[in-house]
Amino acid sequence: MTKPVRLPRPDPYRKARFREIAREIVAKDRYNRKYGLSVDTAGAIANALERAYREGINGGENRPAPIIEYPDNGPMDWALIPPRPRNAFWSICLFTLSRGDRPARGGRLVPAITERGTSGWMLVVPGHTYEKQFGDKTVAPLVRLGLLEADDDDPAHRVVSKRGEETWSQFVQRGGQFPEDLTNL
Repeated sequence: MTKPVRLPRPDPYRKARFREIAREIVAKDRYNRKYGLSVDTAGAIANALERAYREGINGGENRPAPIIEYPDNGPMDWALIPPRPRNAFWSICLFTLSRGDRPARGGRLVPAITERGTSGWMLVVPGHTYEKQFGDKTVAPLVRLGLLEADDDDPAHRVVSKRGEETWSQFVQRGGQFPEDLTNL
């Protein structure tokens, strides 16, 4: 009896790069459809697949892909945060940690019910009304990645973790201004 071939874990940077390419294709398709321009989404997808195939061939199919170890602590690469959670994390950090010479205001996420009636989180910042709510499925990856953690004072609330603060600082130091910055790998 033969054992199934165990494939190495996919490279998260390559996966993030492909995700961003796919997002660009979809955004271009939506824009072109909205304004009545010619649409060649199938061609763009075919080109992206061809580039990915060539990258795989050039990398050599017979040798195993390198196993890349990522530390569980320290800042996370901005591009490795999934898109929707990345947008939420950007908003959370902008209001709670601030950037530049502005002082950090602090703040936390408290459990809330979203407009659609699903469980979610609301950002509460002292002295500021921020009515944006985040769905539970948007915040969960941030907790799993270690960017958010339970508040010491109230475990039902979430705050930006030390790793989250380091990730935000690294993003700002590298010149990041908006959630989509620094995502091209």
